[in-house]
Parts: sequence; structure tokens; C-alpha cells
Amino acid sequence: MTRLNRQLLSVLLVILGIIFFEMTRPVGQPPGILAPDPPSVRMVVGKPPVFTRDNHAIEGLAQYKAKARVLSLERYGRDPQARIAPLDVVLGWDKLSDSTTFKGVDVAQAERQVVFESYNPELPNELVATMVVNLHVIGADGEVDKKLRDVRRGNVVQIEGWLVEVRAQEGWRWKGEARAASPAMPGNVLWVQNVEVVQ
Repeated sequence: MTRLNRQLLSVLLVILGIIFFEMTRPVGQPPGILAPDPPSVRMVVGKPPVFTRDNHAIEGLAQYKAKARVLSLERYGRDPQARIAPLDVVLGWDKLSDSTTFKGVDVAQAERQVVFESYNPELPNELVATMVVNLHVIGADGEVDKKLRDVRRGNVVQIEGWLVEVRAQEGWRWKGEARAASPAMPGNVLWVQNVEVVQ
């Protein structure tokens, strides 16, 4: 490789790095509670809706609607579920949607789980747990997939769809973890019918 080619490659890598940083850096928000209310969860009454995506049968368990702040995002590609749900989104509301309060809370994701640690004495971990949820998201179609790819940490989003149970042709079933804290949820796999960045 000639010296000129090495220089061009170096410049290209720097440009790509800047573009990646701009696409993934967190979105700053002003202080104050931006999403005061917990998500709305309405259990299915009667016959549940059934959806399909990539040869998976998907059964609705509860309607889900939320306006919340995106606290963390994690993409997956190696587990069996990644074929249908390659993205997990951690949402927070109430005090966790306030930049001033959230500065004292660390949130991370790994192995389809969310972990957090609060360093704010006014916001103990037990309280944080009532204001956060980790969702394994499945876009209902290509347009929703694109919107999900554009979501960034720090965004306030309006998201709606169905908490679901997925059944794969290979035989596995997946609805994620149930949530006992309010709002109670039968699982945390979300069939996303619409998502909009509102702030």
C-alpha cells in the first residue's frame, strides 16, 4: 500500500468514526420530567390478535402504549431471538425522564437484561425499578424497523403496540419476563406498531 493510499484510508476511517459517533451519541434533554406517566398496559379481553413476521407466529397478550425516555439501547445478533428482535430498548418515565435526576443513575444492558445502579440517595434502586422497563422490540414492518433504527439514547419516544408471545418454527417460545410492579406486564417482548420521536 502506497503512502498516499494509507493517508486516504486514515482520513476515511476518521470520517466514518465521526459519522458513527454523531449517529450514536446520546441526545441531550433539558432538565425537568419529560414523561411523567407510566406506560398503559391493557390485557387482552376475548380472542387475542395474531401477527406473523419472518415465519414466527406472534400472539398478542396486552396492548401497550407509552411516552418515555430512552435510557439505553442494545443490539443483538447471535441469540436465536435476534432474527426477529435484534434490538432491546430500556425506557424510563417519571423521575428517570428528568436529566437532573438521571445523572445519578447508571443503566446498562447485557444478555437481554437491564442492570442499573443509583447513586442518588433520593432515588434508591427499589424506586428506580418501578420507573424502568427493558423491552425486546419487534417492528411490525419495514417502516417501523427504520424508525426503531433511528431512535437514540436520550430521545423521548411515543411507542405503541402489543406485548406478545413469539412462537418459532424451531419450537421455542418467547414472551420475556413478566413484570409485577405497576404497570403489571405479562412479558416484555413488544410488537411495535408505531414509534415516534417526540423530543
